[in-house]
Amino acid sequence: MPIEFDVHISEKLLRRVARRRLLRHWPRLVFALVLVIVAVVLDYRPGTWSASSIFGMTTIGFMLAVYSAIEIRQRRSIAAWKRMQGDAPVHYCLNEETLQAQSNLGSTELKWTVFGELIEHHDCILLALVQGNNLTLPREGVPAEALDFIRHKFQELKLPIKRA
Repeated sequence: MPIEFDVHISEKLLRRVARRRLLRHWPRLVFALVLVIVAVVLDYRPGTWSASSIFGMTTIGFMLAVYSAIEIRQRRSIAAWKRMQGDAPVHYCLNEETLQAQSNLGSTELKWTVFGELIEHHDCILLALVQGNNLTLPREGVPAEALDFIRHKFQELKLPIKRA
């Protein structure tokens, strides 16, 4: 028996999810930045900069530029999706074989085996696809019956379920 429900996905939620994904390794980034800064400070001598100091500062600048570019690209992509989708809900249908989604932009049907993990946040549920993308469901729009079904499918397939 399929489970059907509609959800409204806000631009604000999508931005939060994108930022979480972008900064999920922030402790490693901070550690790397601190190491580079310490190396530059220890290598500092009055006068011209050494090659290692120039490399360190270039690395920091490159990291800031890349993360800024990714953030800008994500914002534009999310805004374009929301502009095309409008305020219409996304309709989901869950069954034993597939998860189906239908919106103003089209429809998709995904077998449960394409998912790699389930990540539950306080405000959303992320169904992570094996190739790295996520299917984002706002927690407030997903009925308890549907969430239990999704958890059951992930357990049945022995896929990880994380609570963040």
